[in-house]
Amino acid sequence: MGNVNACTKGEKSDREEGTLAVETTKIMEVYVHSINNITRSTDAIGKIDPYVIVYANEQVIGKTKPVDNATSAVVNELFVIKSKGDPRSVKFRFDLMDEDIGDDDEVGAGAFNPATEESLDNQIVHLKYKGKDIGSISITIKIKDILLI
Repeated sequence: MGNVNACTKGEKSDREEGTLAVETTKIMEVYVHSINNITRSTDAIGKIDPYVIVYANEQVIGKTKPVDNATSAVVNELFVIKSKGDPRSVKFRFDLMDEDIGDDDEVGAGAFNPATEESLDNQIVHLKYKGKDIGSISITIKIKDILLI
């Protein structure tokens, strides 16, 4: 049988004392909380069916589920990425779309740059279409260390 490092209550094994190196990496959790007060409609009848496409450094990292007939909606969806470099250097873009039968319509877009923000919690990203404000989304970005095994 192999060597077992048994500890009695109150003792710490070598692992607990930190003699083994712990390796971590940083991930980013991107929360899209809500779509707020959308003023632009792309539908002739009724309200839009909004969803958000999330980009990190111009690469699609995901999209939220569409919400039927809404100009404001709670979304609460999470997207997780690992950046190749400093997580704060990742630039985000959010495209608000209207789900339709056939081709979906662009409603507006906004950008967020973590490097220029002191806080990444509960941020408002203003959305524009052809230079005009059309509403906003609320987001939170969390940078976390996770253990590599």
